[in-house]
Amino acid sequence: MSVLELNNISYGYIDGSQKRMILNNLSYTFEKGKFYSIFGPSGSGKTTLLSVAGGLEKSQEGEVKYEGTNISDLGLSKYRRNHISFVFQQFNLIPYLTALENVVNIMNITDNKLPKPYETTALNLLEKFGIVESKAKRSIHQLSGGEQQRVAIARGLATNVDLILTDEPTGNLDISTEKEIIKILKSLAEDFGKCVIAVSHSLAISESSDIHLELLDGKLYEIDR
Repeated sequence: MSVLELNNISYGYIDGSQKRMILNNLSYTFEKGKFYSIFGPSGSGKTTLLSVAGGLEKSQEGEVKYEGTNISDLGLSKYRRNHISFVFQQFNLIPYLTALENVVNIMNITDNKLPKPYETTALNLLEKFGIVESKAKRSIHQLSGGEQQRVAIARGLATNVDLILTDEPTGNLDISTEKEIIKILKSLAEDFGKCVIAVSHSLAISESSDIHLELLDGKLYEIDR
């Protein structure tokens, strides 16, 4: 089932006297129940693509649709609040909150119905990522970079949305933890019907994804492995 449609998306910027197109009349349809990986050279526009798909940036041409409706018609803030989760390379955690509070905070913002009490749900989710209760109640700056990445991923999954956009979700994790995170992302797609899109240089993510895409010359191409 289609969840995200990118229709003739173009996005560029002025470089000196010329306009450089990062996304060039790009079209692709993403479906629920599938785990996608997106590769591409540095500077090819992978993060820009996620930002446009997630309503953080507006495409200069074309449209983004969520379940058949233009995200501008849904309202960009409502779209981001209720329908998608981001896990970007920068953790973007609130530094003066604990790990637990960071997760509960995002659960309080969404309009989606979630299991209560939120604190218990958040603790269980964090524990799946190796953040035990004693660490969950520590402030963010007391956690290692790898632990902060796990908190960011848990926060991204806490609102029970159907579309999960990730940028290097395992970039700061060791090999063993990377395998665990990939297993969870794959399970979210295949067992729970989510659409998971991961921009990554990780070969393990590419090999585990259902569909491998490459962003080249502003367009997405499916690559056989």
